[in-house]
Amino acid sequence: MQSVAKKKRKNPFTPGYGVYPPEMAGRDRLQDDLRDRLDGIVEKKCNPTAIILTGPRGCGKTALLGWLRTKAKKRGLAIVSLASDTTTSPATMAREMARQFPQKLWERLSGLQVNVGPTGVGGGIDLARPRPEVRDEDLRTWIEALGCGETGGVILIDEAHSMAPDVGTIFYNAAQAAAQAKPILLVIAGTPDLRSVLRRSKATFTERGQLQRIGRLTRNESRRALTKPFKEQGINLPPDILNPVLDEAQDYPYFLQLWGKALWDVMQRYPDLPASSDVVAKARDESHQGRNDLYGERMQELAENDLLVPLAEMAWRVGPDRQPTRYDFELAVRHLSRDTLEQGSIDQSRAEQKLLHTGFIWEPKFGTWEFGIPSLASYIRKDAVRHLLESLQGDGNVHALKKLADCFGPPTNQPMVISIDKLKIVLDQNHHIANAKLKQFRSMKVLVADAVPDHVRLMVPNLVQAIVAEASKQKLL
Repeated sequence: MQSVAKKKRKNPFTPGYGVYPPEMAGRDRLQDDLRDRLDGIVEKKCNPTAIILTGPRGCGKTALLGWLRTKAKKRGLAIVSLASDTTTSPATMAREMARQFPQKLWERLSGLQVNVGPTGVGGGIDLARPRPEVRDEDLRTWIEALGCGETGGVILIDEAHSMAPDVGTIFYNAAQAAAQAKPILLVIAGTPDLRSVLRRSKATFTERGQLQRIGRLTRNESRRALTKPFKEQGINLPPDILNPVLDEAQDYPYFLQLWGKALWDVMQRYPDLPASSDVVAKARDESHQGRNDLYGERMQELAENDLLVPLAEMAWRVGPDRQPTRYDFELAVRHLSRDTLEQGSIDQSRAEQKLLHTGFIWEPKFGTWEFGIPSLASYIRKDAVRHLLESLQGDGNVHALKKLADCFGPPTNQPMVISIDKLKIVLDQNHHIANAKLKQFRSMKVLVADAVPDHVRLMVPNLVQAIVAEASKQKLL
């Protein structure tokens, strides 16, 4: 295997959200479709069908937008890029479109004294004398103006899941109407909850968009993403390096970039390592640091959004050897939604959106579910138990959890319900102490109110058993 050290070449792998990878494997068909759409815009063909990219973080949606922007720029198309901080209102979007409006197009339209946009009272903007302030109703005007040049225009929206539904209703209907008469391509990207957000916008756009799910790669695509940047520098990765790396990266684009960067750096710093296993071991240390940083961020996000307990239960119920199903998703939704009858809970559609937004679980193709970030579930299985056990220590809460587990018994597929009075007796004969324990478990979402009055339901039996087992292992019981 040729070393990269002697030539001191720059590392082509730069892992990070939205960073364009050295080889964008696995998106060939979509890229061909996008090229065709761009060519159609150049030819001034009108096609109101927007493209919707959705999938977990780290799978390349933002990178695809960056690639598309580059291809559109080479074709001389007018481009506007929007993100969450510029999609807070129609006026904000119109203002940002005006700010990014291409100077050459502005000069051309101004020189022609073109008045674009819907006419009528307050309608339209004379681009020779634009208003100093930008209003909500100007949004469609700027969308239409983008398609008025010698070639058409492209609108790219990242983090589209952050756009409020009422804003989306105005924007998407305006974009669809404009694209029917002007050569405009709209491409939006967001996390797996994007479809739920679009449905809530109640725009006809939702039903007519072209949905593209952006998830993990196939094994052959992963091999290409990892090996081609090395081969372009005359370096072939042998099977005893390539195969274990592909196994650990699990076809997740972000992990592939972490491993690629780590391998490149290790081979450059240590050109005389005696065996491939040594290269893999050192690269593993470096790539795992980035992976664990990602895990830590996701754990923090789940804890801050009261999702850690429901998702840790899912991880323990599913186990380490299988993928989740629609049933697992629905159980977590039920835990979060009003079915639990808890004060402050959210309705089912909002619960679905909140859960999908994390990308912890998603549907890469109809009827098939998987964990969005591979091996995150295994990490959560362990770390959630540690985190929750630490939060329970003191005031006899660990022993109270053991009593609760014994009271309900082993996990079953049936609702595990008990009367509050009976549970208080089990937890402690002292009424005030029992109430405190009950309040603690309900605040953790371990217990929730049941439809039967004065009863509670154990929503996380698998997680409770895991915490009790770990407490026993640490001799806390």
